[in-house]
Amino acid sequence: MSSQPRRHSFPQNLFATQVSPDLSLRQRLTLTFTVWRQRIDMRRRLSEMDARSLRDAGISPAAAAYESGKPFWSRMGTLR
Repeated sequence: MSSQPRRHSFPQNLFATQVSPDLSLRQRLTLTFTVWRQRIDMRRRLSEMDARSLRDAGISPAAAAYESGKPFWSRMGTLR
C-alpha cells in the first residue's frame, strides 16, 4: 500500500461534465455526488445574493430566482 494520499483527477468544469462510462462505479458515483453537491452550494449562494451583487455579476434577479429554484440534479443554465 502506498503512503501517498489518493488524488482524484476530476474535470475542472464539473457543471457541464458527462460521466464517462470508462470510470469505475465508485468513481462515477463520487463524481456525480461531487457535481450535485457543488450545484446545491452554488444555488444556495445564488439565492442569498442581493440585487446589487447580482447586477455586478451581470445576473438578473429573475434568472437567479429561476436557477436557484431548480433541483440539484438539473444542470446549471446560463444566468445572463
